[in-house]
Amino acid sequence: MSLPLGFSPVGLLTFVLLTFAICTTVNTFAMEAAVLFTPAFLFVYPKLVPAFPDLALQGAIGLALFVELFGYTSSVTAYWFRGQVNWDIAKSILVVSVPIAIGARAVSYFVPSSALKLLFGGMLLVLSGILYGAHRDGKSLTDWVSDTRFEELLPNGSDAVRTDGGTPTTQFDRFDRVIAGVGGAMAGLVGIAIGELAQTLLTVRKKVSIRLSTGTSALVLHGTIVSALAANLVLLRYAPASFSGHDFTVPFGFGLVAGVTCIGGGQMGALLNSRVPEDRTIQTMIVAYSLVGVFTLFRVFVLG
Repeated sequence: MSLPLGFSPVGLLTFVLLTFAICTTVNTFAMEAAVLFTPAFLFVYPKLVPAFPDLALQGAIGLALFVELFGYTSSVTAYWFRGQVNWDIAKSILVVSVPIAIGARAVSYFVPSSALKLLFGGMLLVLSGILYGAHRDGKSLTDWVSDTRFEELLPNGSDAVRTDGGTPTTQFDRFDRVIAGVGGAMAGLVGIAIGELAQTLLTVRKKVSIRLSTGTSALVLHGTIVSALAANLVLLRYAPASFSGHDFTVPFGFGLVAGVTCIGGGQMGALLNSRVPEDRTIQTMIVAYSLVGVFTLFRVFVLG
């Protein structure tokens, strides 16, 4: 029996269960959906779900951005109801990350696929190393560049968290805005890193609790990715025919099925986050970033 989009009953069940598992995982740890969905759309779904098409890298990134819209709308709502979102912190990051993500999404069409994969895998390994070092011996991002030629680039402003009317407020300086800009650029180019960078920035440099940083990072991720997705859709619809973005397709029908599934996965991820110990959260993030990063770089350097 054939279902819409060419699904068989077994294929549809496999698609839904795999999507739910991935979405729950990324929402539990405030990762971009693209961290797991992009390699899954490229290498896993076509093998396990016969109806799923083979995608180019840009098509997989575009589909991951679309799916993320559903999952993080759900999880951010759940984090907000649980009091895990600091809107002031989120706005300080979004005002930088959103415009840069929009510009980077357009530029990404002109960047070779292999270079995007290197950015994808390399950034995940860097973030994994930062998290591991910081939570092993208490180093901050500033400590990593102290006593080097980069130290003069760091501002002298205070990073202290103050209390204003009972609401924690974090001061952001130029260095923090650079980090937000890098996250926005990576989100536009390969659909990752803004959530991970925001999470690392808040937990490592700003000493924000993992509960608050996860919910706030989810909101930052959501706002930035929605902006990149909107730019992607506008370019696909209105850009000149010669624009390289027209050389790939995004199967939005499959994205809609995945998105509906991710509404449940977003709620489950937020629930699990509120119950998973903080140390376990950090350990899982390190393992996930490392494995996906190594896998992606292996595909580039060994398999081509």
